[in-house]
Amino acid sequence: MILLVNPRATRPSNRRFPLSIMAVGAALPPEIDWEIVDGNLPGIDVLTSISRHIDQAAGTSDPVQAVALTVMPGPQLVSAVPLSQALKAKYPAMPIVWGGNFGSLYPEPVLNAPYVDWVIRGQGENTFVELIEAIEGRRDPKTIAGLGFRQADGSHWLAPERPWIGPDQLPAPPYHKIDVGQYLHPTFLGRKSGVYQASIGCPHGCNFCGVISVYGRKEKLQSPKRTAEHLRFLVEEHGMDSVHFYDNNFFVGERHAQEIAERFKPLGLRWWCEARVDTLSRFSDATWRALREAGLTMVFCGAESGSDEVLKKMNKGTTTDQIVEVARRSREHGIIPEFSFVFGDPDEPEREIENTLGFIRKLKTINPAMELITYFYTPTPQRRDTYGNIDAMEGTPDTLEEWTTPEWVAWMTHENPIVPWLDQRLKARVEDFELILKSRFPSVHDRRTRPWGKVAGRIAAWGRWEREDYSNPQLLRRIRKLAEVIPADRQAYGHLRPVGDASATP
Repeated sequence: MILLVNPRATRPSNRRFPLSIMAVGAALPPEIDWEIVDGNLPGIDVLTSISRHIDQAAGTSDPVQAVALTVMPGPQLVSAVPLSQALKAKYPAMPIVWGGNFGSLYPEPVLNAPYVDWVIRGQGENTFVELIEAIEGRRDPKTIAGLGFRQADGSHWLAPERPWIGPDQLPAPPYHKIDVGQYLHPTFLGRKSGVYQASIGCPHGCNFCGVISVYGRKEKLQSPKRTAEHLRFLVEEHGMDSVHFYDNNFFVGERHAQEIAERFKPLGLRWWCEARVDTLSRFSDATWRALREAGLTMVFCGAESGSDEVLKKMNKGTTTDQIVEVARRSREHGIIPEFSFVFGDPDEPEREIENTLGFIRKLKTINPAMELITYFYTPTPQRRDTYGNIDAMEGTPDTLEEWTTPEWVAWMTHENPIVPWLDQRLKARVEDFELILKSRFPSVHDRRTRPWGKVAGRIAAWGRWEREDYSNPQLLRRIRKLAEVIPADRQAYGHLRPVGDASATP
């Protein structure tokens, strides 16, 4: 028996399919029994649930062999650390395995923790299967690619990375292992929104992004035919009416986009995905129309900056002209563009912030339906330095306990990064601008503001938006607070948050 654990990362109302541990479980040999323990489910005590599995299986022919946790930076790390400590204290001999993005980015502090025995970096399906062989004494762990562990002398063994394989080479998601209906929730897309991931990685080299640190500059695609087959099952068997794709780069080219549109159209789904502005700007009108007819409702693009100079420095590979073109084309074809911007350029943060705020205003004029997502630049470990100046790993914590302090959680979530070039005055400038923009133009995501609050906010923000006055909008803050249906949710999953809340964890 293997227990695959999804430590709490969000409130139960925001839970989504635990795709990572579902994928690991699906790859296990058929003779291995496994169960999912999802900390995001309502009313669950994760430690008690894991303990019950371990205790009930003890002394049987199939005892629990290992407890494996997937761990993302941010709120999930905060949950995973005390959970792992408690498990190791209660079951000292039980192997505790960590996988996921945090351990892939920061393996050393994971292995410094005495309550974690193994860390899996990168793609974990096959590594975990081989690790079970090592735990059973049938394999030397040093022969397993992607595996890390403490050696007898206390030093760390980190094996070379495992070559990535594509989704078509892996089993289908094992939806029979979860209660699918528990994970379908209302979003602006529909009443029963689900999530899916059809590819892994990204071939582009944006050097502020942690994706290439985990995957490298490569992307492995699943065929649109197979993706459509899996989605059809969720539609026909569980009534899913909309889907958010987790892919970092959903369209690799126009022919690929055309096949997606052809395969998805019969499904009747409304969907959200992430795409590049350079790719979208080259699509023909026919492809844009086909995607809209196939259900594409909103497309998220990493615009990042209103400066071509900064985009070049980021190695983004895009231009401001392409961003403008996507704003124009998406308006023409009735698809909502969601543009993200990274504020806090280390070289000239104030100039870059003011330039980008002006560029956002321009985009809003071109396409009033444009949605805004803001991030503050936080160095992410890269194979080389993010901006060519400093080592992004320098100064990061050596222990998991320090990583879970409020200061470092804020750094991981880009909410309030501890960086010397971004003072609170500049941060407040961005936040006040965003409040005024989202009051003047309420987000389609916003389900927590009462209708009267949206009307009052639009009226109160009108003059400020026209005058470009973003200074200390106290009235708008009071309106937002009084009109809340529910408080701002800092544990909502990024673009699946139930509101257009900039404070939601990305």
